[in-house]
Amino acid sequence: MDSLKNNRKIKHLPIVIIGAGFGGIALAVKLQKAGIRDFTLLERASEVGGTWRDNTYPGCACDVASTLYSLSFAPNPHWSRTHGIQPEIFEYMKKVARDFDLYSYVRFNTELQKAHWDEQNDIWHITTNQGEFTCDVLTTATGPFGEPVIPKLKGADTFKGHSFHTFHWDHGYALTGKKVAIIGTGATSIQLIPEIQPQVETLKVFQRTPSHVLPRIDYATSAAKRSAFRFVPLFQRGIRSMWYAAYEGLVGLPQFVDTRFIALFERTAKYHLHRQIKDQPLRDKLTPDYRFGCKRPVFSSKYFPALQKSNVDLITEGIREIREHSIIDTQGNEHNVDVIIYATGFRVPHEIAEKLIGHDNQSLASLLENKPKSYLGTSFSGFPNLFMMLGPFSLAGNQSAIFTLEMQADYITKSIKTMRKKAFKNVEVKENVMNTFSREIEERAEKTTWVNGGCKSYYQHANGGNAGLWPNWSFMYRWKTRKFEENKFHVKHNATAEDV
Repeated sequence: MDSLKNNRKIKHLPIVIIGAGFGGIALAVKLQKAGIRDFTLLERASEVGGTWRDNTYPGCACDVASTLYSLSFAPNPHWSRTHGIQPEIFEYMKKVARDFDLYSYVRFNTELQKAHWDEQNDIWHITTNQGEFTCDVLTTATGPFGEPVIPKLKGADTFKGHSFHTFHWDHGYALTGKKVAIIGTGATSIQLIPEIQPQVETLKVFQRTPSHVLPRIDYATSAAKRSAFRFVPLFQRGIRSMWYAAYEGLVGLPQFVDTRFIALFERTAKYHLHRQIKDQPLRDKLTPDYRFGCKRPVFSSKYFPALQKSNVDLITEGIREIREHSIIDTQGNEHNVDVIIYATGFRVPHEIAEKLIGHDNQSLASLLENKPKSYLGTSFSGFPNLFMMLGPFSLAGNQSAIFTLEMQADYITKSIKTMRKKAFKNVEVKENVMNTFSREIEERAEKTTWVNGGCKSYYQHANGGNAGLWPNWSFMYRWKTRKFEENKFHVKHNATAEDV
């Protein structure tokens, strides 16, 4: 590996950011504002946008209010609705990238295949589909929802109709007049079903577990309000602050203060179900048997009405097998279908962990194999000069992911500034610091419904503990990431190695 520094075929990029979604964009802008411009974003696709570029299924929208689900340094006065829809969010992200000249920093169609730490040269060696690179500091901003999961169902490979995952929505295939099956009833499916129900001949909805569904408070933004956002920026910031306080308080109270507050949400969801579903057998199928918050709650005022249309069947029996033109449930009933749509979620954690190789040839995936661990959701012992955005124990379960990403972008920028100011060649979080932080997070999460709500979900790891959410107020995470504390890291200087 000694030849890496002198190998002119391998281009050295001082700072590399993997991914040009919200996380990569936020970090790039923060670095710019700090006067750091020698960074490069590697993006596997041909455009920025991340999950909001890739998810284009009908009805795709955000559950967080637009004024909060946006970057604080780039307010958008033109949101058409209270909650942003996918095309608008995608256009917003492209506009931010243009406004801050980020396109000149992005290498598109460049997918990470492997990154390993070169201990001799104190650099990351990156292999991509577009060649090899080295860098001093590597940050992953790929997010947790980039790898769709399709369950292994008996006979799926024999199906002669059309099938696809919602993440890979086939816009060239017309659903009009088709017999459609949707597998899964999570957040994606609940947005999708009301949109396609009027088009299809029949819609078979295969449900494994019902969701707690809350009414969706969404309405068009008036021209007067958009004008106020545009000409009085303080007004929009005030609305943003109100939404922040609402999410922080209304969701934080039951999760972090007293789980008895959860009963309020459960009663609201139950009232919503009873108000919209009058048929008792159908209502029973849609009633969760676990506590609110154990699975991701969803918001819709259209889902329950769609399920009651004459061309829709909700099937709660499991799937026994798939045949050439049908699905057989566990009761032996055959359901003829032309197309199968998998709304079955994503692999969590993302496969990026398998591609990151640190000290002693250890992959990050092997470090996280038994249960999640990190320091601040950004750093890992054994992986110098590596930062991760939305890593384990960073995403607040009660707040906008964009808020977390901005805090992490601030923290990573401060870390890089400190490294350069003090001539640190590399920094690596101490193992005891990482383990102490992870243990405290795990203990704090033990009483949350994420862990003890009576269900299984991606909120839990294989052994049942917290899979990676931040079990505290988001402003406490801001406090934790307010500065780079070098005493918690092994630090190697440019000249000699020493622990600080």
